[in-house]
Amino acid sequence: MKNKILNIKKESYSSNLDIERLKHKIENLYEQKPLGLGGKIINKNEFTIYNKLVIIGWDMPNLRRKAAYVKGEIIANEKGTIIKLIMKPNSILPLFAIFCVFVGIITLLTLSSTQENTFYLIFGLTFIALGTLYYPLSTLSRNHLRNKIVKHLDLIKL
Repeated sequence: MKNKILNIKKESYSSNLDIERLKHKIENLYEQKPLGLGGKIINKNEFTIYNKLVIIGWDMPNLRRKAAYVKGEIIANEKGTIIKLIMKPNSILPLFAIFCVFVGIITLLTLSSTQENTFYLIFGLTFIALGTLYYPLSTLSRNHLRNKIVKHLDLIKL
């Protein structure tokens, strides 16, 4: 349920490269400026990649500001190399979408009990529209990052 709400997706891919060449290719992703990717190799078999696009303008401690994040694990196999990816957008996007829809619905419900129609109607519908905009935006940013990674690492979905 948490993964659905936060728009988190887990997928596995295979690669024809061995672990060392794949790690080298991942490190090259970080250095290619036009891709706009950052990240690091965490340990022997894990890495992170994020989109350098900042969606949250203010800087706060422990607040992630980038549009999407991927955590990957490289597993050696007799058939080749398997990469397990956990892809997630910035958690603010889906949470804000749910919050906006909730506020919009509550506003429209209070509208039915009062007769102050125009302002509350516009206010409620605006919040619902924002909510329906932010959730697909989170999916778009997550999928955009995934597609860049799959394309440039030549991965095949399992």
